[in-house]
Amino acid sequence: MNTREYIESGQLEAFVLGALSPQEQAQVQADIDRNPELAKEVAAIEEAMFRFASQEAMSPDPAMQDKIWSAIQASQPGGGEEEQARQSALILPLSPALRHTRFSRAAVWLALVGSMALNTIFWYQNSRQKQDSLAMSTRLDSMQANQKLLAQIVDNYTRGKNMMADTSMQTIVMHTVLKGHPMAATLYWSKDKGEAYVMMDALPEPPKGMQYQLWAIQGGKPVDMGVLPMDMASTAIIQKVGRPIASGEAFAISLEKAGGSPTPTAGNIYVMGKS
Repeated sequence: MNTREYIESGQLEAFVLGALSPQEQAQVQADIDRNPELAKEVAAIEEAMFRFASQEAMSPDPAMQDKIWSAIQASQPGGGEEEQARQSALILPLSPALRHTRFSRAAVWLALVGSMALNTIFWYQNSRQKQDSLAMSTRLDSMQANQKLLAQIVDNYTRGKNMMADTSMQTIVMHTVLKGHPMAATLYWSKDKGEAYVMMDALPEPPKGMQYQLWAIQGGKPVDMGVLPMDMASTAIIQKVGRPIASGEAFAISLEKAGGSPTPTAGNIYVMGKS
């Protein structure tokens, strides 16, 4: 992802709060070292947190301060009276005002960091859940599309088999007329009903602005049987011919400008088959 997406992902806030795993922390740190814009954003986040902490600082109970300081002093190595006296002589005592300021900041930072860490973790988990949900939805859409295509192929296969089994239906295979370009299409024609169905077995998808057109050769002349849908070449579908076909010595498919042509363009007849 780019720098803007990185910044908007919430990873930097989680990094500042230490809410990432050690591996993720190390990775984000490496990204910051490589990208001055990320480093600038991290500095801005830290400044905003400090400003918030300063504005919202609350003084803790003075009695609690004394208890905490007593616990800290008692936990120091050599906590005996003589050792404490020796260390007291070496360490300057903190003034009540300074102690108050330190405790206020510590309390606010602990509350702020804890709250923001939880919110960031919850946001991050929610974001990951949304990403997983989107990925699952995409996979489901893909599976449904594949299932629909498979059902269409099976349906076309069944229809084609039934047409070939119908004694009143003539099957006409149209082969390529261009050397070096193997192409084929099939026409199922019922002379009794005048109905016909066409399937593109191996025709390339037409270029933009072009469209395939079906022709019936009647009395030695090509008769327009209409244009074929744009997406036929890219899908395994059987398309019913829109115009009735009473007769035909042969059939052909040519590539014409979108909308069709009154006569087939020379050199653009792709496949042809005799009835």
